[in-house]
Amino acid sequence: MIKLTTPKGNAICQWQDWSRPKKDYQWVSGRSAMELAKSWFRNERLSPPSELSSLLESDRRFQNIKFVHGIPELVTSLPEKGEGRNHDLWISGLTDIEKVTICVEAKADEPFGNDTVLSYRKSSLARRSKGTSTRVPERIDKLVELTGLPLSVWEPIRYQLLTALCGTLIQAKKDESKVAVFIVHEFETALTTKEKMDENNNEYQKLLGIFKLNSPKQSLSTPVLIGDIDCYFAKIRTVVK
Repeated sequence: MIKLTTPKGNAICQWQDWSRPKKDYQWVSGRSAMELAKSWFRNERLSPPSELSSLLESDRRFQNIKFVHGIPELVTSLPEKGEGRNHDLWISGLTDIEKVTICVEAKADEPFGNDTVLSYRKSSLARRSKGTSTRVPERIDKLVELTGLPLSVWEPIRYQLLTALCGTLIQAKKDESKVAVFIVHEFETALTTKEKMDENNNEYQKLLGIFKLNSPKQSLSTPVLIGDIDCYFAKIRTVVK
């Protein structure tokens, strides 16, 4: 059985023990943080969501995977000074032959941030020209370098997706995993709108597009070798009634 703990090491025995998001107003029923917590405690007991288990078991590489440890709101340090990557959920997994790092980004219809890589880099350079000290452009350059793709390819992609992917890769190295899975777990609730969910899906598809991937809902992409990490992408959806 998987062990769930807070970043401080406290055991999570019920969904109410789940680590809170940075902004308290996000911890409400119908929003992604709380719905992700509840999805791990269906029937009032700790168990991985069936959507996640079915997703991984659909690929022969992940059959018989064991979820070893999970930490909500785990922060992975990124290059340069500034905020690290805040994973909604990090999971350490183990198959019969290898370690697997799984990082989950939970969404109801909250956007993947407001900035693209291009707009955030430009605004940071503009602030620097006016005397503000910032290392955002250097951070972006180092994150992009980590992906092995040119900056121009990343410019229309949401910055949050860049940090989500790179945070997953960096965490995999820290875990000594050669396999990483970046998962968007989407929740359709009474508070979500189709328009916002469709917009999120478009942004996610742009991310897949730069790696020339096609990942239908509820299934894994083919792996992409990024550095020395085999990286998979996936999106699963839960309808909350």
